Parts: sequence; C-alpha cells; structure tokens
Amino acid sequence: MNKTISKPFLLSSEDLTKEDLELIFKQADFFQTSYKPGDKFEDLKGISVALAFFENSTRTKLSFEIAAKRLSAEVMSFTASTSSLAKGESLLDTLKTIEAMGVQIYVIRHGSSGSQQFLQRNTNGIILNAGDGKHEHPTQALLDNYTLLKHFGTIQGLKITIVGDIFHSRVARSNINVMRTLGAEVKFLGPGTLLPRRLNPWNVDQIDSIEEAIEWSDVILVLRLQKERMNSGLLPSNDEFSDFYGVTLKRISKKPGIVIMHPGPVNYGVELDYAISSYPNCLIQTQVTSGVFIRMAVLSLLSEYLKN
Repeated sequence: MNKTISKPFLLSSEDLTKEDLELIFKQADFFQTSYKPGDKFEDLKGISVALAFFENSTRTKLSFEIAAKRLSAEVMSFTASTSSLAKGESLLDTLKTIEAMGVQIYVIRHGSSGSQQFLQRNTNGIILNAGDGKHEHPTQALLDNYTLLKHFGTIQGLKITIVGDIFHSRVARSNINVMRTLGAEVKFLGPGTLLPRRLNPWNVDQIDSIEEAIEWSDVILVLRLQKERMNSGLLPSNDEFSDFYGVTLKRISKKPGIVIMHPGPVNYGVELDYAISSYPNCLIQTQVTSGVFIRMAVLSLLSEYLKN
C-alpha cells in the first residue's frame, strides 16, 4: 500500500485529517477481515519497533506489541524502572541510545505532557504517542471511533456524552477531536472539580445529570477516576461520585439501545456497574479487539515513510 497518512508520526489526534481517519479505518478493516490466528503480515519486516513505557500500561502496551509482531516487526520492550533513567540518564539520552541500536519506530507512553513532541523534534525516527500526561492518547480515540463505526455504520450525527474524570483524561481530549472531525456531537458530564477549567477550552456543552445524559445520548463513554493524577479534595468519596454519575443497569434500562464504552481499566462499582459488562450494547471488549487492528493499521501506514 503506497498511500499513507499526512504526517510521518502520530503525536496528537489533531495531526489527523478526516482523510487520514478514513484511511486508518480502511486499513484496520483490511487487517480485521484478513487476519487468521498465526498469520503474519510483512508490512514491518526488517523494521525495529521500541515500546518505551514510562507509565504503567496493560491494554495499550500489549496491543501495540501484538500489532507490531503480527506485522513481522522486530520488537524491543523497554521498562523505565529497570533502565538507566533510574541512574539519572535523561529521556533524550535514552532515546539516542535506543536510536543508535537501529530502532526506527518508537511507541512511547510518558507521564509528562508534550514529551513525545519534544522527542520527535530530536530524532529521525517515527514516534507514536501511547499517552502523554493529561494531554493525549490518539490511538485510543482511533479505536473508540472505529468501534463506533463498526457498530453504527457511521459516526456522523451520533450524540455522545463523555462521563467522569474529564479534567485528567487524555482519552477525552483525543476523542473530542476525532469525534467532531467525523461529525458527532459531544457533551460532558462530571463533577465541577473534574471538568476542564479556564472557560472550557474545547467549547463542549455540559449535561447536568446522568439521567439527562442517558436520555440525550446514543453513546455513553465512561472514564475512570484517575486517582493517581488527582490532588486531595477533588471528590468527597467514591460513593458520592457513584450516586450522582455512576452508570448503572437500572439507569440505562430506561433506554435499552444506548451504547456503553470505557477505555479501561474499569473501576466497577464506582463509575460503572459490573452487571453492565454483559449488557448487549456494552462494547468494552470490542474496543480491546479493535485496538489491535487499529494499531496494526497505524504502524503499517507510518512504515511507508521508512520505505521511500
């Protein structure tokens, strides 16, 4: 496949045009329909991929690793806690060390917003942002929207409410850009302490209650409470959050067709009832499956920049 996305990296959802999104989804469709267990595609044959995760991750890291291996890449996994960073080596020095080993694609998660943008300016390789601080997580937004596209057939005109800890959520930031580019209408619901500050920089309308959100929405995208990023005092208690904003089976039973999504990991009993995990329109496991094919698509398309 000669065509590729418009930029030779993926740092932000804002890097992606509507044409880029359509191309990524088309490539993901190809992999999903063509893949059989044990198959290997050769899109990344001879290309080295480093998975450099400076924050904990299960779904994203495994998903990228599976995706790269299915494309025949040579995969190097890097763990910050056992690296020379623990001895004082700088992030840039670490990148240069990995680059000197012949790595060409870097999948990076880091706790500081903007880290990947800084590193991309200092390498000839290709960087994929797998999450940077409270900033962005573009491939999560891609897989969320791909999941919706497969379920509904289109995203144009969908009404989507993002519920929960929006202030700390890179998933929310990335999804707003992608969903709006594809024609969805997006609203927020959450405690005032967990909503964007400084006059709502994304110009997103807010809904007042979970009941109103369910009534208005085609899709509820639930976010977990990111306690690891919170200062004390932002929430009185988990129970109070659940009472006012929790998505329960009783609440959604009033609108059986509503779709429930969550990027994971889920705090069951806080933002989401465990019973909802087996609800017919709960797409959480579908999101995980979509993630592998979306990341295969992104890696495959970006690899074209290394072949020219």
